Amino acid sequence: MKKFSMVLIFALTLPLSLVSQLSAQDVSPLNLQNNMRQTGIILKQVSASINDASKNQENAASVAKMIAYFQTARTQSPDSVTNGSFADYQALIDQEIQNFKDLQDAFLKNDNVAALSIVHKLNTVKKEGHDKYK
Repeated sequence: MKKFSMVLIFALTLPLSLVSQLSAQDVSPLNLQNNMRQTGIILKQVSASINDASKNQENAASVAKMIAYFQTARTQSPDSVTNGSFADYQALIDQEIQNFKDLQDAFLKNDNVAALSIVHKLNTVKKEGHDKYK
């Protein structure tokens, strides 16, 4: 009976550990596509609460995550980048990183009007980047 209990416990905990490992992999910055996907998810969450000043500190922390994803993405080349255009791609990523930093600063200063304007800039540059490199 004791052996059966141990086997049962092992059988139940093994799938849980595998699920937690897979979940951790889903949010780790493994590749460019994942970095962009995670950034998009966070940006949608931030955009949904952009007019709620009580969420500004939380949004500033979320923007810090987006900055980290983009700093990693800066070193990852999209498939469509040719030799000469990688510097252009990085310049576009740098522009977005600066926009994210400005957005974070706006949230920290409780300037939701500026934050909204910066989100519009982010979306414009995002469209430009996707048109060129997706």
